[in-house]
Amino acid sequence: MGLPDGVRAQASAERGTGLPLPEKYFPVLAQLIDTAGKQSSRMIARNAEDAIAEAGRMLARSGQLPSIGGSAQYNPYQLDIRGDVPDPVVSQRLTYGVSLTQPIFHWGALRNNTRIGELQLKITQGQTAEVYRLLEQEIRGQFLQLIIRKTALARARLSRDLADAQVKFAEERLAAHSIAQGDLFGIRMNQTQLVLNLDRAQEDYDAAKRLLAKLTGTSPLTDNQIPDAVPVVAPDIPVLEALLSNYAGARLETSNNLKVIGDQIRIEELTYKNASTRLRPKFNFLTGLSQDLQSYTTNIGQKYSVRSYYVGAQVSWSLFDGHATRALKISSLARRRQLEQSYKTMTDDLVDQARSQLKQMTFSARSMAISDQYLAMGEDNVKGQQVEMARGAASQADVNSAELNLFDLRLNAYGARIDYLMRSAEYLSLVGDTEPAATFSTPHRS
Repeated sequence: MGLPDGVRAQASAERGTGLPLPEKYFPVLAQLIDTAGKQSSRMIARNAEDAIAEAGRMLARSGQLPSIGGSAQYNPYQLDIRGDVPDPVVSQRLTYGVSLTQPIFHWGALRNNTRIGELQLKITQGQTAEVYRLLEQEIRGQFLQLIIRKTALARARLSRDLADAQVKFAEERLAAHSIAQGDLFGIRMNQTQLVLNLDRAQEDYDAAKRLLAKLTGTSPLTDNQIPDAVPVVAPDIPVLEALLSNYAGARLETSNNLKVIGDQIRIEELTYKNASTRLRPKFNFLTGLSQDLQSYTTNIGQKYSVRSYYVGAQVSWSLFDGHATRALKISSLARRRQLEQSYKTMTDDLVDQARSQLKQMTFSARSMAISDQYLAMGEDNVKGQQVEMARGAASQADVNSAELNLFDLRLNAYGARIDYLMRSAEYLSLVGDTEPAATFSTPHRS
């Protein structure tokens, strides 16, 4: 089944504006987000909420539809009708009836109830859309952090390998009596610490994979499915600034939370109307038939049967309900005013939030550019050290040190790129510039 109305799912990787959503760069991430919409425990729970809301809508709609009912009763009994007759009279009685009732005029209350059920369904679907939006963002963050952890694991493995080589070299020097036993102790302790760091990095990496699998309802990713690097990201700040201008004039269409409050306001308006008509007469159309059949054993021919057909209008009128109607009207009006204030406040806050996020993205883009320059410098440094070692002007230790420093610069650069990607994804999901691509099960609307 398709997405509920208003669900803003992942963006297409082929978007012409080149907006920097993480799934544009990582197809595996796009598949995870799509699968999570169907298999994540969160979305399964939300689908149940949608099904409950759909049942509530159907229940509210049933108030406008005709109802058909019937009853039947069979009574064998004894009756002593004369004191001078020794034997009682045995009688058998059968009664049954069927009727149809159709509401005619309830001052719009039944129609309002149906509309309230529809709005409550929309609210639930809007809440589901917001849960899905937040789930998308959490999946993005955990997936991108896996890349960082994989890189950190590679650095820890390199550090351990270098320490192993250093211990082996030191042991050879000790055997040749070039160093003292005390010098080897510090080298071995450094190796032990780096082995511990590697084990921790491995566990952090494996635990992160399990956590992502649990979040998305899938099997843990293999190492081959997790990228080795975060590619260079080209910021497109002018396009993002243009989106802010469009968003300022269309907040209701893009914000799930704002649409939910708008629907809640309409529910209170309808509730107030219904409360205003509680003490007015209600009219129904009624038709049906009934039959009463009775016989006596003292005279088998003595029996009677009465069959009735009826059709007409039924009126019900509550004249006084102990001020319950007045209380309902006061409560509904107060909730409506409270929601209207919340709507106004959220409207202003959403624009400020989007503007602040755009500003933070600008800072993030600048930080990303700085870290990319440091990374380029580190790559040049490794190449330079390798050239110098080939010439005999640098040692292997110098190259190893440059390579470890390059890992640190990669981690910083990847972290800066991820920060920009996450901020841009949050901004784009806020302003609604994402396309529904994932699907998950929703109730069928009859």
